[in-house]
Amino acid sequence: MRKFLLAGVATLGTAGLMGAAYAQAPALPSGASPGPVPMQGQSAWTPAASPPAGANNNNNYQAAQLPGPVANPTPGTIVVHFNGRVTTEFQGTWSSLDHRTFTAPATGSLGAVLGNNGAGTVKLAPQAIDSFARLYAGADGMATNGLRYGAAIEIRNNFTGQISNNGSSGASGYSSLETMYIRRAFTYVAGDQWGILRIGQADGIIGIFDNGVTQFQFLPSGNLNGGDLEGNFPQNNGPPNWFLGQAGNEYDNSKLVYLSPQIAGFDFGLQYAPNTSNGFGIGGSNNALNASITGSGTGTGLSCATASSGCPTLSSGPGIQDGFRVLNQTAVGVRYQGVLGPVGVLAYAAYELSGVANYTGLQTAAVLGNTGNLTGSKFNGKSNGLNFGNGGIAVTFAGLTVGGNVIGGRINGQLAPVPQGRSNEFAYLLGAKYVTGPLTVGIVGETGWYQGNVNLAGLSQRRGRAIDTGVSYTVAPGFIVFAEYVYQELKQNGFNFITSATNTTGAFNANSNIHSQGFMIGNTISF
Repeated sequence: MRKFLLAGVATLGTAGLMGAAYAQAPALPSGASPGPVPMQGQSAWTPAASPPAGANNNNNYQAAQLPGPVANPTPGTIVVHFNGRVTTEFQGTWSSLDHRTFTAPATGSLGAVLGNNGAGTVKLAPQAIDSFARLYAGADGMATNGLRYGAAIEIRNNFTGQISNNGSSGASGYSSLETMYIRRAFTYVAGDQWGILRIGQADGIIGIFDNGVTQFQFLPSGNLNGGDLEGNFPQNNGPPNWFLGQAGNEYDNSKLVYLSPQIAGFDFGLQYAPNTSNGFGIGGSNNALNASITGSGTGTGLSCATASSGCPTLSSGPGIQDGFRVLNQTAVGVRYQGVLGPVGVLAYAAYELSGVANYTGLQTAAVLGNTGNLTGSKFNGKSNGLNFGNGGIAVTFAGLTVGGNVIGGRINGQLAPVPQGRSNEFAYLLGAKYVTGPLTVGIVGETGWYQGNVNLAGLSQRRGRAIDTGVSYTVAPGFIVFAEYVYQELKQNGFNFITSATNTTGAFNANSNIHSQGFMIGNTISF
């Protein structure tokens, strides 16, 4: 059975995580101590064909450890590893939001503060150069009784916008704002016979079962679903990552995930998260504007010194967004990995539901942000909990993979609840990729309908469409070059994508339909 599983995984070639086997380090003589870990300046080292490029690896992503880029521990040993990735990209993007005309700003507004005291036009240049770094640290051990255990950390650099500066280029000050932050941090215990339990800030059932395969994230940029190129457009430009695989909103809350052993290629999973935060946030504070919670616009930091709208464990509150805080997020799923003759198959299905905090505030139009008194709007500040299904399939034959993914139910975009009684979401994706030696070529397209702007509940629904194509080439172990093109469209009657305003009737206007497109070339080095 184990050989059957390994053959199936190798045939699928799942995004480099478990797509190939690598030799283990030679066993040490009895009683011998290992020498120093090879590092820069100590010795040259033959790189793995595909170095680890994430916190998830072949030891912690399933019940049984598999051959892969991270060595498998043996009884009484531990494997400590530190890896990284640096990506640089050149991109050009064009969208409906690149041009805008401003009128004279009101006294005290941001425009007045910046000295923009008259009317004028604003235009964005299309070209930019991107660079980012990620660091992956982890340990995978095995007790003398065979119990496996370990931990993993993913660290990334953060970015912020740069405001114009007439005293210098501003590059030095901008760089100092590029902080490091934790993206994933979890521990695990595992046994081949009973499964694996992962606890912490890490992927849920959908992210683990899919791993970007049925969602066709075949480029190092994480194409289409929240990838680098999509992130370079102004906000409000493209569809959300409906399908959730490898999405921060899916893996960045602290949760408990259990995966069963595989039987005849099948395994199942369970997940539970009390809320959408890390528990340490209960005693912390944040710098969110009060405007985003209470509508006061004062900019005072929020904390949970006492029960308030700033508490991550909030179960009810009067803030205008309190009624959309997800609680008790729970998911179940089943997956199949295997080989049917010459064909490799990955397929999964997952069901997810949650509770939601109760909105206890006023339900007047002004409080809810419905200042235009939208005729027919049903938004009352409250929402229903998540209740949706997701599934995907990918079939591989002779290097060609085809498949798709679908999601539908009570969800609004990327794990946001739906206003009470309003439009559910439905989205689907179809893709294909071809791999031959170091070359990968692929294309993927998606279409989806979801509520979008909550003030338009009962009046209109948002539609998104996108297509993404690209190619990558492995120049040397850990060195990949790639190119990508994407086209995106969003439409919602009654919503102005340029000003984020809603009109009084929910009718179509010139800025209710926007388009964007862009291309990117880049390279990534993993070590």
